Amino acid sequence: MSTSNNKRLIRVTKFVVDLIFFLLVGVSIFLALWIALSPLILKATDAPITASVPVAIGAGFEPQISVEVAGSETKGISAAFVDEAQGILRLETTNWTFIAISNLAKLLTAIGLAYVFYLLRAILQAIKQGDPFVQDNVIRMRRMGWAVLIVGFLRPTVEYFATWTILNQLTIVEPPLSLPSPFQSEVILASLLILILAQVWSYGLKIERDSALTI
Repeated sequence: MSTSNNKRLIRVTKFVVDLIFFLLVGVSIFLALWIALSPLILKATDAPITASVPVAIGAGFEPQISVEVAGSETKGISAAFVDEAQGILRLETTNWTFIAISNLAKLLTAIGLAYVFYLLRAILQAIKQGDPFVQDNVIRMRRMGWAVLIVGFLRPTVEYFATWTILNQLTIVEPPLSLPSPFQSEVILASLLILILAQVWSYGLKIERDSALTI
């Protein structure tokens, strides 16, 4: 019964992973076509297209927004701020450069995640066939870890560049906007965990081979 449940769980998991993979492939193709064909769309319709980039609301290296607190004097509060409030700047524009660079990070992320799920599909297929502890799965897991790490650095870097490019051409008075954080520590941590898991998997494979030789 337990084996049957495990097989069913693997089938369901693989179905979900397959679905996400093909969805990401579709999103990647759509974004690539959208960036490539948006000049023709702009020319044909003469209607603005939305371009969006992440921003930090507030000025300076560590953006802050002043907050008013009712009865602050009686509570001993001299000043209150919100640090690094994150938001999305959306522009309705006919500027193709804005449209292209604002979608570039999304395209790179979709391609990177599609590759990650492609590798995950192959790992699940090996597990489904009853042979998970093979060297190919170790290689796939390492590639997954590096792919997630690259996406974790690449996406915020491209978003940072896109926001910098757009803000340099805009004059925004209220509220002041500044560049978002170029780092995503949680994505980097996830990639390191995958790489560690790949190393553990490799060690387990080595022990299994040594045991087989001993027998």
